[in-house]
Amino acid sequence: MTGVEVGFRHRVDSIDWYYELRGEGPVVVLIPSGEGDCGSFEKAATILSGEFTVLTFDMPGFSRTSDPPNFVDYSLTQAAGEIAALVRSLGLSPATFYGCSSGGVVALCLTSDHSELVREVVVHEVPLSPPGEWLSRLTMLDDDQIIRACQDRFRNQMNENAEAWDALGKAYHRRLERNYVTWVHHYIQQNRYLRTFTTEELQRRSIIWTIGGLNPVEAFFDNVVMAHTAGIPIGLLRCRHFPQVSVPEVIAAHIGKAAREANILHK
Repeated sequence: MTGVEVGFRHRVDSIDWYYELRGEGPVVVLIPSGEGDCGSFEKAATILSGEFTVLTFDMPGFSRTSDPPNFVDYSLTQAAGEIAALVRSLGLSPATFYGCSSGGVVALCLTSDHSELVREVVVHEVPLSPPGEWLSRLTMLDDDQIIRACQDRFRNQMNENAEAWDALGKAYHRRLERNYVTWVHHYIQQNRYLRTFTTEELQRRSIIWTIGGLNPVEAFFDNVVMAHTAGIPIGLLRCRHFPQVSVPEVIAAHIGKAAREANILHK
């Protein structure tokens, strides 16, 4: 590979994927969170591509990737299976997988269900509990209201750097208008982003787990409890929910360190 950033179309089973591949070296896979679009990884992926082959993509049913089969009954377990099929089809395993928010749930599903593809998993602020008041209210709004509510929440409360969020560009934010509605109807409304993991499932591969030090401690305290129960150390990143947006250099260094150590361990 040349290291030049390229977007590709690739069909696997019934899904027409949009994916991006950068760099060369050991493989790192970046899984989008609830907004479903890989554009938020541009800076972090570019940094990582100096040392790694970096794969990212739009999630099934979001932005430039086609809807998955049975989208009405979608789950993140299904999403993990579809991502596993994509990674296999591109010959990019084993890999280090990173995900925050619902992307973190997918990464943990890959650890549990497709561990043969996984070298190590890096997760940040994984939703483990039923939706709180704000998320529950979203399900009662019409589509235009969902878009406005999510635009404000993602920019001003889930990020500590609103300018970095804006800098992702007009095309990215136009794609997210549809994605917010998809996220609410297919993930939040039926609690389909939730999954219960056993300690044995979480111990199949090494997990590097963090929460944001700039968020209220109660926001993701359940992450601390689950990680402790499974014997997984948990750390802090000085950010809120989307480090790939607000501190791309920090998260790239964090993922790179994990991938480097995992690759040395498995040589």
